[in-house]
Amino acid sequence: MKILHRLTLVLMMVFSLSLLPLASAAGDPTTDGEVLSDGGPAAPVADPAPPAAVPGVSTPRVILSGFTTNPTEVQAGEDFQVTFTLHNTSKKTRVQNMKVTLASADAAFLPANGSSSLYLPRIGADQIESGTMNFHSLPSLEEKPYQLTIGIEYEDGQANAYSAQETVSIQVKQSIRADASAPQLLPPQLTMGQDASLTFSIFNQGKTKLYNAKASIAEGQAITGQEVFVGTIDAGASGAVDMTVQAVEEMAGPVTVTVSYEDVDGKVATMDKTVEVAVMAPMPMEEPGGWEEPMPEELAGGFPWVPTLVGAGLLALFVILALVVRGRRRRRAEAEDLESLAALGDPLIAPDAR
Repeated sequence: MKILHRLTLVLMMVFSLSLLPLASAAGDPTTDGEVLSDGGPAAPVADPAPPAAVPGVSTPRVILSGFTTNPTEVQAGEDFQVTFTLHNTSKKTRVQNMKVTLASADAAFLPANGSSSLYLPRIGADQIESGTMNFHSLPSLEEKPYQLTIGIEYEDGQANAYSAQETVSIQVKQSIRADASAPQLLPPQLTMGQDASLTFSIFNQGKTKLYNAKASIAEGQAITGQEVFVGTIDAGASGAVDMTVQAVEEMAGPVTVTVSYEDVDGKVATMDKTVEVAVMAPMPMEEPGGWEEPMPEELAGGFPWVPTLVGAGLLALFVILALVVRGRRRRRAEAEDLESLAALGDPLIAPDAR
């Protein structure tokens, strides 16, 4: 009896398990247009949402394949045009509904038309497409490279959304503004071979540095001097020039002084300044050992030596004549006195005395 009872339980369990697949099949919905086992229409089945990226399916890539600016050198404070080229690298899938946005750090570049975005309808598989936008650079920008970011949003043929980002560099140039003060020459009048000092200042009025600033005087002019090197002049600063010059040609007129400097790329610029110079011939030199009788006005501050000497000579001659006349008169008086005594017969007077 126990064996029969156990066999009966086993058969009942097998029969019960065989009925489960039939019940499950009777309750599953069918595809569109089919009816259920009870005769009613099947409920519609909703389409599943497309996945953002399907495993095993290649993602279409859009890359930046070209970028140019017009003009090539972007000047601060001026407008320029950006042209970019996008490449769909996928060999099978097109991309569409594209939005391209260009943006710069610190708003260095502002869109000239008020919008920084551009719409492209599609790019075919392994094809390229170009776009152009206009920008304005701020006048206050320093002379250096600035980053421009290109953001790309697009979809594939199944409306799956993708995005990409590229970064380029734009070199901004600042216009060089330089000037110099009027050169000063001391002394202003020179003689041949004389040295003088030429001084002036170089001013950097721009927003970029001046490099290798120097001053020189071209040959063939009234004065000459060694080139003076000033070096780097910062924005808003000045450099001093102090040049020792020498007069080499007798003439009067302007002399040109040339100032040269370079920008950050080594491009040389020059400017000329003029200074009035008068160079005279040297004074004649007196020969050593020579004697020239000085003119009356050249002696001792103009003292009348000649009239004095003539007067003194005449006075001496007058004194000599007076003494001679006086001596003759004295001798004549003595002779007359002797004759008078002899006539009186004075015995004291010898006869030889007459």
